[in-house]
Order: sequence, then structure tokens, then C-alpha cells
Amino acid sequence: MNRIPLGKGFFCLFFILYAFGKSYGQYPLAIETDHHCTYLGEPIAGDLYEFTSSEETSQAIARIMSVMGLKARFEIKAVNIENAAAVIYDNKRYILYSQHFMSQMQQACHTDWAAISILAHEIGHHLNGHTLLEEGSRPSNELEADEFSGFILHKMGATLTEAQVAISMLAEEKGSVTHPPKRARLEAIAVGWERANEGMVAQKKSAPSDNVRTNTTSASSDSQVAAVQPIDSKYLLGKVIFHSNPENQYYLTTQMDLIKTTGGSVKVIGKLIKSNREEYPFMIYNMNKNYIYIASNGEIYNASKQKIGYTVDL
Repeated sequence: MNRIPLGKGFFCLFFILYAFGKSYGQYPLAIETDHHCTYLGEPIAGDLYEFTSSEETSQAIARIMSVMGLKARFEIKAVNIENAAAVIYDNKRYILYSQHFMSQMQQACHTDWAAISILAHEIGHHLNGHTLLEEGSRPSNELEADEFSGFILHKMGATLTEAQVAISMLAEEKGSVTHPPKRARLEAIAVGWERANEGMVAQKKSAPSDNVRTNTTSASSDSQVAAVQPIDSKYLLGKVIFHSNPENQYYLTTQMDLIKTTGGSVKVIGKLIKSNREEYPFMIYNMNKNYIYIASNGEIYNASKQKIGYTVDL
């Protein structure tokens, strides 16, 4: 939006009104919520007003992102909505939440896991690309976000009961047009929780070797493997996150390779090249000639134009 020259009187009045609003901890939030997914399905209606976010919520978001090994590529806003929502507006991602609702949940459940699971659910909507769709909330999207929530809460140390406490208290038994019934949502959380549990058990069973090998390669048809020291960041272009396995470490290198790091080894699994498609400036292919596409905003799509991941700056 272009700036419009205005007189000094306007700026004085604006400053006074802005300072007045800030002193009471609230001011208008000028975003549209056409693309959104809410936790329980209530529409976002009327004007939005932003309040000062609580330190507890900021810390909860930091804990969630720390478990994922990612930076928060969205803004957190405490606003006047019913519960919580993931929103995208003007190419910016937002997590909106009601502080009153979160406080009520903590008091009713006697644990902060309820609020954390709700925030993880909304983050899951963003990471799965649901907010890019015009349809907003729908049962399949909600179940994906619930599964993500269960996965993350296990990683953070929650029991299955703690991961399910918010849905157990809030979800409707029969569901709705936008949200599935309680039983299905509880099952989705359990699936995500168990998936994280299985991964942690597998890691414990496969203890790393003390012997470090160097300059070795595998005979794999689509990759090369080498046991190496941690890669210097100067040789990395960015990190790649795939929704199907967000816990794994993938990077794009300055040699235009897509690599997967596991323990002390590095596996080259694809090559980054330029694309002649306007909507996807780059694409990655493997030795089997399977292609995935990178949009100008860093989001990654498969051949069916389904979002499967995104890139992150280091």
C-alpha cells in the first residue's frame, strides 16, 4: 500500500489515539480472516482487537517450536475471538487466541497441557497448508491438525491423557460440517502421540556407534552416504521441512543438493535445479526422476499440487 502524505495534525491525533489504546492494552487488528481454521468451528465475526499477549503463551509457543527445531514463521496475537484460530492474511501467518479462553481451560483442566495442545493444533494447520485453502476448517483438516498436536505433545513430554484433555472437554460428540466428532478427534491425537512414541523407542534401540567412518559411500540407487562431522552452515542454503516426517533433518546445500542428516552421516537424496514453471521457480528431483516443486515463498508441492513441506532460512 502506497503512503499518502498527511498533515502534522493527523499524526498528532493518531499518536494520541494510539497511545490511549495501548495504555488500556487493546487496539484494532486490521486483518481479514477469510482464510482461517478455528479450533471448535465458531466463525470469526466482527472487528478484531488485539491485547497484550501473555508471557505463558509466548513461552508455550517457544517450547513447541523448540521441539520441532524451527523458527516461528507466524505472529501470535491475543484477540477477541471465541477460542483459537490459524489465519493467513496478506501472505502473513497468524495464530489468534483468546486469553480468557486459555485461562478458563487451564483452570478447568488443572494443567497447562490443554492450552499447549490447542496452540499446537493451530500451528499444525499452518504447517499442513490448511490456511492456504479457501474452504477453511473441514473435518479432514481438523484431524490432521489434531494428529500433529498429539505428535508434538508427546515430544514435549505429555501423556496421552494430557494430550487429549482439551478435546475431551470441548469437542462435540456428533461433530459438525467443519469439525469431526469427539471420538474421531481423540483417535487422531492418539495416532500422532503413538507415532512420536514409536519413533522415540526406535531411537533408543538403535544406539549410535562410537566408531566414526570417513569417505564411505553406499550402493543405494538414489543416494550417496558419508560419515562426516557436522556441516558448516556456510555450505547450507536452508533447511527443508516435510510434513510427513518433521522430526528429520533435511537441508539444501550450496552444491544444490538436498541432503538428509542422520547421526554422523549425510545422505544426498535429491538435486535442486531451476524450473521453467512460473509458479515454481525451482524443483528437486531424485535418481528415479521423481520431482517436487518449490514456490517463490519457499513452500514445497508435489506433482499433484499438494503442499508437502516448506523451506526455512538458517
